Amino acid sequence: MKAIELQHPGGIDNLRLVERPMPEPGRQEMIIRVRATALNYRDVEIARGIYHTAFALPLVPLSDGVGEVVAVGAEVTRFKVGDRVCATFWQRWVGGSFAMAEPSYQRGGPID
Repeated sequence: MKAIELQHPGGIDNLRLVERPMPEPGRQEMIIRVRATALNYRDVEIARGIYHTAFALPLVPLSDGVGEVVAVGAEVTRFKVGDRVCATFWQRWVGGSFAMAEPSYQRGGPID
């Protein structure tokens, strides 16, 4: 699969198109064919190396994207192959009041 990785901090000029192996969905995971994306201010700050948190590189600095489900893992019950979906920045925040819990589940940082 194709991915755009940030390989070195310093700006969006350090983004590179790379080939990665196609992942298999794990328990409670889905694979999404991404159809549209946007770099938001946070993604640009990460690329520039000025975000308040440093993440291990290389990474895919992408918080916002939409697409369709192409595979589901065990215990996925709310979605099926073919569903159109959009990402949420906080992966485990489904609804209700927001608490900045579990920072290791941020998309576009520790999770591609």
